[in-house]
Amino acid sequence: MVLGHEGAGTIAAVGAGVDPARVGEPVVLTFTPACGRCRFCLQGRVNLCTTAARCMNDGVLPDGTTRLARGGEPLHHLALVSSFATHAVVPANGAIPVPPELDPAVACLLGCGVLTGVMAVTRRASVRPGDSVAVLACGGVGLAAVLGAALVSAHPVIAVDPVASKRELALRLGATHTVDPSAEDPVAAIRRIVAEGVDHAFEAIGIPAVAEQALAATRTGGTTVLIGQPAIGVSASVPVYELTQFEHDVLGTHIGGATPALDVPVIAALAVAGKLDLAPLVTHRFRLDEIGAAIDATRSGTAGRVVLDLA
Repeated sequence: MVLGHEGAGTIAAVGAGVDPARVGEPVVLTFTPACGRCRFCLQGRVNLCTTAARCMNDGVLPDGTTRLARGGEPLHHLALVSSFATHAVVPANGAIPVPPELDPAVACLLGCGVLTGVMAVTRRASVRPGDSVAVLACGGVGLAAVLGAALVSAHPVIAVDPVASKRELALRLGATHTVDPSAEDPVAAIRRIVAEGVDHAFEAIGIPAVAEQALAATRTGGTTVLIGQPAIGVSASVPVYELTQFEHDVLGTHIGGATPALDVPVIAALAVAGKLDLAPLVTHRFRLDEIGAAIDATRSGTAGRVVLDLA
């Protein structure tokens, strides 16, 4: 399998039935190109497209084939993208046009991390101006959620992370407060800033204990959004009484409930217009032949987003 589920580049060639005028077009790749036929696509929930899910599970393109090989042996695609390579073969509707002014090192983030964080706030949770927000864990997705909260004028925006550099970056991206969970109880700290708990808490790391903290930091009638993905089968404890008595909403989200073909161009346009500053998210850049060092930087836990320059 060729790994990599986020990517941006330029269309070099097109297959049969695809407009040849698309050659040279700058695009962002998505792992949820809509089939347009399944019940989720018809409901407008293309992020849950069953055809895309099958392709992810089987490591193939929508026609059931793989276009990748090494030494004559077939290789599988990862999530219809496989971006850790100089070239990728993707469905035509999996390559979403973006403005040429957008730096590809930033554009690639729109394939998943930025799309997920921003849309989890603006679409899935429908955060409104003045709503209070806490983001627990400020990796790439959590920092994008901070950006999304600032974009819609949420206040306060509380960023929770044990890494000082990530807390500093969160402040640069629009957080109004930060909490170091290694130095104090994050729930108590959040409730010290917003006494009744926040309107919306976002968990962005996939650790059950952090999900439980997000639940505990949310006010009566508020919403907790679980973004991070733990291992399959892992569970968190849910306070059922609080959920029922106080109508506490708990939402899961897959890429923020986004419709990539609609939302990627919007976020790209906001970035080009200076309304959404994505450049600070990219803290490390490596060449493809330095991918080992890139993975080490990611594993360190201190990076924002790590980008591979493939040209």
